[in-house]
Amino acid sequence: MRVLFLGYRYGSRAAENVGSRSDFDVEFLKVKEPPENVILDEEYARTLLPPSYSGFDLVISYLQHPDLQLALAEVCDSPILYGITPDPAVREKIERSHDAVAFPETTMCSLLPDTGIPEVDRFAERFGRPKLEVSVSGGKIRTVRVVRGAPCGATWVAAERVEGMSVDEEAVNAFALAACHHCVAPRFGKFESKDVTAYLHGVALAEALGIELDVDLEGFELPI
Repeated sequence: MRVLFLGYRYGSRAAENVGSRSDFDVEFLKVKEPPENVILDEEYARTLLPPSYSGFDLVISYLQHPDLQLALAEVCDSPILYGITPDPAVREKIERSHDAVAFPETTMCSLLPDTGIPEVDRFAERFGRPKLEVSVSGGKIRTVRVVRGAPCGATWVAAERVEGMSVDEEAVNAFALAACHHCVAPRFGKFESKDVTAYLHGVALAEALGIELDVDLEGFELPI
């Protein structure tokens, strides 16, 4: 599957990680973005985007400017996954303009293969909400295999951090914090930021270890 990543400040790390950890044919294209408070003429916005998406099975957008987010949906024939979720009003326009678009619930590490769009779901089998297989011996974490991880690579970095640690909540917190530190998501708010990354990673390791966490996303604070 050929995957095109589009971004300016964000997206290059995800493209590199996805390319190195999958058999997808990945390309990253840097799109120059004006400040988000600058209103772009519709035709001008289109000139900032690639002239063609032919040959790409999936386009993943890390664009932040709302006019570019919308313009992409209007000119791209391939399925689109928005790594940075647009504002509700823009999202509504996007969904009216394109039949095959998907948005993660919060950050990209909340993505699950349940969108109904085959190309997005194939991507999300490997990249999205963390899913782990852990080998334990003598009360220690021996290996952590990432079945599905954050596109940016945070899950793999965090996995190396906890190998050799005891099976307890300290390891869960270490895993969550390591993922948070590597995450490139901004801190706009609890439910749209790298704090969500920490929570989702902590939950993933706890589930793999059989540790029950008495905390949900709305009530969590680090350490978990």
